[in-house]
Amino acid sequence: MQDKKQDDEARVDIEVLKQFRVIFKSVRKHFQAIEDACGVSGAQLWALSRIAAEPGLRVSDLARGLAIHQSTASNLIEKLVEQGLVSRERSSRDQRVVHLSISSLGETVLGRAPGPFQGLLPDALSKLSPAQLDALHESLDVLLKLMADIEPGAVHMLLGEM
Repeated sequence: MQDKKQDDEARVDIEVLKQFRVIFKSVRKHFQAIEDACGVSGAQLWALSRIAAEPGLRVSDLARGLAIHQSTASNLIEKLVEQGLVSRERSSRDQRVVHLSISSLGETVLGRAPGPFQGLLPDALSKLSPAQLDALHESLDVLLKLMADIEPGAVHMLLGEM
């Protein structure tokens, strides 16, 4: 009887591992589809879509919306500006504040891009109920505590850049 229980538990471990594999592969495949369709990374597309949705968005607000460090957001914006997809304008009241706007070329890129713009994983997480999200959060927190070697700095990194 004990062996059957251990077999069932081991099988669940393997099934969860397989689920993680499907998640990781699906996320990578979506990022590749974005790159192929419109020539920008998944992170750049997400930023572009946020700027399109909120013209005049500040860099700090973009960083907060993407859950990344402000320097990461600044680097992301720099690439979008270089590609002519986004423009920056300094506030007339406070020169330290930069407002972002999407260009017509940026809108064209968005029009070609496969959705969801924020990526498969953030999109799926946004569709979970609060109770499901809380349970997942708690379970992943336990899993992270059990892992011997984690990268805590990854919390501010974009999935497409890992």
